[in-house]
Amino acid sequence: MIKINLQPTVKSLDVSNVGGLDFTVIKYKALILVIILLYVPDMVLYPSFEKEIEEINQQIAAKNSELRKVNGKLSKGQDVEKQIKELKLQEENLKKKLVAVKQAINEKRNPSALLLYLAKNTPDNLWIKELALDGDRMQVKGEALDYVSIGNFVNNLRSSVFIKEANIVGTSSALREPDKKRIESFEVKFQIGRFDQ
Repeated sequence: MIKINLQPTVKSLDVSNVGGLDFTVIKYKALILVIILLYVPDMVLYPSFEKEIEEINQQIAAKNSELRKVNGKLSKGQDVEKQIKELKLQEENLKKKLVAVKQAINEKRNPSALLLYLAKNTPDNLWIKELALDGDRMQVKGEALDYVSIGNFVNNLRSSVFIKEANIVGTSSALREPDKKRIESFEVKFQIGRFDQ
């Protein structure tokens, strides 16, 4: 007959295999070498480099300080560059305005010199009653005691540096009531060549 032992047997504790890790397979020399390589540099080598690391950190701090100064100068330079651009725009605007002013001065039409010439070269027995200026054309209406004065007036206009051409548009005679003198009315049109001497 076969005897079966149904009682559980107590196994001896196997310390060579814990948590699935078999310590009999581990190479202890390699493990010690790895531990030495992991922890010895921290304890031995790094303290010897602390002085150099501190010097490098000081150099980095100095370079960062220089970088901040350069960035500050750069931002000031950008402000100056912006101001230069604004000044160039203002200069361009002023140039345009200066050109416009020069053009306005060149096109200036001040008839004072022409009117002074008319006043000086008007015969004694001729009166100007109306002047009209339209661009470079002028119209003069007036009265004279005779046709000779009108002719002299037109000849004076034609010999002027201000006037290109002068023509008599019309004349008419009338009798003045108070003293019964004959008066010649006239109208002269002329083109102005220039306004200054």
